[in-house]
Amino acid sequence: MSKQQLSRFGVRLPLALAAAAAAIATAAVLAAGGSAQAPPSSLHFVSKEQRGVGFFPHHRPHQGDRFGFGDTITGADTGVDRGVCTLIGKNALCTVQLKLSKGTVSAQGLSSLRRNTNTPFAITGGTGAYNGARGTALVTDTRTGTEVNVTLLP
Repeated sequence: MSKQQLSRFGVRLPLALAAAAAAIATAAVLAAGGSAQAPPSSLHFVSKEQRGVGFFPHHRPHQGDRFGFGDTITGADTGVDRGVCTLIGKNALCTVQLKLSKGTVSAQGLSSLRRNTNTPFAITGGTGAYNGARGTALVTDTRTGTEVNVTLLP
């Protein structure tokens, strides 16, 4: 099954996950720079699919299938992401790694295969300027692309 066919089934996770991970990474950097008593930081990112990056099943998706993706990230920081998802029922469990200009960020989340808004992803760590990153990214799949709003904990 092609990436376009997966999109017809509502699998728009690659863009959403990439954006979420990028947003979380940037938020982590901002939070780390402030005082320990600082309020949570908020950031905004946009992800765009990289053509020719990723893999998808060659059949109608079913439980246990995996797919991968890659995106470019812009906004509070820039870079690329790579992610792998496993289909579990009507959901996909995804792990995303972002390589940004100031370090890397890891994120994980469970997303519905149907188009939805404000899907939460957990920031599970980072390196470099994002060392110790933690927080939540809300991923919104819009008609024009994927936007991610991140809240990093101090």
